[in-house]
Amino acid sequence: MTTAELHEDHNDHDHHRDTAHRGLTPLLDRAIVSSGEGPPVLGSLVGGVAVAPEGEGTARISPATGGIAFRVGGGSLSVVEAAVARARAAFDTGTWGRASGRDRARVLARTALLIEEHAAELADLLVLETGKPIREARGEVAAAANAFEYFGGLARDLNGRTVRDIGDSVFAFTVREPAGVAALIVPWNFPLGILGQKLPPALAAGCSVVVKPSPLTPLTSLAAVSLLLEAGLEPDAISVVLGEGPAGAALVAHRDVDVVSFTGSTATGRHIAAHAGSQRLKRVALEAGGKTPVLVTAHADLDEVVEGLTFAAFFNQGQVCVAGSRILADAAVAGELGERLAGRAARLVLGDPWSESTQMGPLVSQQHFDGVFAAIETSRAEGVRVLSGGRRPEPGGTRARPFLDPTVLWTDDDHSTAAREELFGPVTVVQPYSSLDEAVERANASAYGLAASVWSNDVREAMDLTLRLRTGTVWINGSTDAFPEIPLGGRRDSGYNAEFGREGMEFFTESKTVQINRAGRKDWYTA
Repeated sequence: MTTAELHEDHNDHDHHRDTAHRGLTPLLDRAIVSSGEGPPVLGSLVGGVAVAPEGEGTARISPATGGIAFRVGGGSLSVVEAAVARARAAFDTGTWGRASGRDRARVLARTALLIEEHAAELADLLVLETGKPIREARGEVAAAANAFEYFGGLARDLNGRTVRDIGDSVFAFTVREPAGVAALIVPWNFPLGILGQKLPPALAAGCSVVVKPSPLTPLTSLAAVSLLLEAGLEPDAISVVLGEGPAGAALVAHRDVDVVSFTGSTATGRHIAAHAGSQRLKRVALEAGGKTPVLVTAHADLDEVVEGLTFAAFFNQGQVCVAGSRILADAAVAGELGERLAGRAARLVLGDPWSESTQMGPLVSQQHFDGVFAAIETSRAEGVRVLSGGRRPEPGGTRARPFLDPTVLWTDDDHSTAAREELFGPVTVVQPYSSLDEAVERANASAYGLAASVWSNDVREAMDLTLRLRTGTVWINGSTDAFPEIPLGGRRDSGYNAEFGREGMEFFTESKTVQINRAGRKDWYTA
């Protein structure tokens, strides 16, 4: 997602945004199993049909309204079995398993157009389930449409390579084939955007898919799948399984699942990596935690740095795996940078997520808020200085909750909670360094290796630092942007295997080698 997409503003002030007051969008009709008195109950979507949960489902409180938006049913093991069985059949004997690249491209292209057509409804759902401001929600929808469009093009360009100079009589080539059934586990912070990182390349490669969204944010996954079905995707080729950890664990370990793509915490990623091969060996792509080091040199433009890092640290309430949450600044500018960043953060507008003027909404849930706030309090106890924020505001004019002021911290201690751990909230810490060698060493000492950013107007300095940082992505004078054309992936505790780019699609394929012997074997022992 680009910064421009994430800030996209349609200025549609006449459209009433409060989805909770007018019921869920018709895009979710397929998944609603009960819509009588009280909030609607959502079920898993298997083969295009909703599966009613056992009981009335778990209530989900919307951070955008403070009220119950829907009830979501748990995914029993029988639902996982049914979803995987349908996906297996669709791949082995269904129309999707025999679809050409052109067929797959058409489905994805139609879906991109449908996402754009229903952009307002999808943005509403994102606000309702995540609490993010409407302007950011619109950008996430635009990013998802862009991903479907890009991978629709790649669906017609899935190729191997030829090898001819390996002997007088041998000609060989490789074929890229779809891996089979793909399990996609999607987090709550960008439920539509990260679905766009996984689902279009899996379908472009020819896989059938089972999606497991976070139980906090199932709405946009269900809506996106409804649009795919409208675009002509075979119903058995895609299912959405709702539920907590046991449903995800059953999906990861299932014998008929061929590949697993997961985005979430490092702790859960370790568990998935350990159990993915429990029934049969399978490949896994993990985008896990991050603690993005931001290196600001004495040659940086502080005006640009302050604006850029305000976005990097507090966009999506800081609930971003590549958020600029640790700022290593040259000692000559660190003090001024900390003061200016704290002042800029204090001017951010918190309020109703549906308001066009709101720049930060509430965190996704009270439980998540409690964890982030506890980490700030722990940091205080460790001697970390609070430059701004660290409070629980109550903006007027909205029932949205829970809010946390954008928080800027200061410490020299690399072992502090704020400098070491991924807090996943609107919190960043400024740390001074005395030399570039020291800055690189401290940045690379992190257990994480997802991304980093370098701020300097000295081109040679910026490139030198970039090549020395051990992360999957480095931004120079920028941050957080992701494009479907280029891969995004981490190292060490941030995971492995990339999403996006041609590499992201090829993860969902297997390579087959074909050898043609034109002369036959003459001598058994002749090389």
